[in-house]
Amino acid sequence: MEKKNELQTTQRRISTQMRAVLTILSADPYVMEVVKHYINLDTETIQWDPIFKFGWSSGHRACVLWAYSLWTDEIRTRSNPFDAALSLNPKLQTAVLTALSIRWGLGCELRIVS
Repeated sequence: MEKKNELQTTQRRISTQMRAVLTILSADPYVMEVVKHYINLDTETIQWDPIFKFGWSSGHRACVLWAYSLWTDEIRTRSNPFDAALSLNPKLQTAVLTALSIRWGLGCELRIVS
């Protein structure tokens, strides 16, 4: 019997907020592996408390802070995603900027040019 660990897909169109959050969280495979257990696409719910209780590195915690801020439209108490942004690697920085453009409805996708 195969164990279902993957984030379940839904037939329903997901919201802009969920797309923005998933853009950030899926930019790092390790982060996505941890958080996918707390995301339900069918009900569009995210269990943030267990996600924040996980022992994240500073960059991964910044990633989660940005996702939370885009999901709730507020900054988590005693945290600052702008200060935490300095801990993001370039791939996560790009994911956050792309997620912001999704959330704000700018309809553009950022690409890193080498």
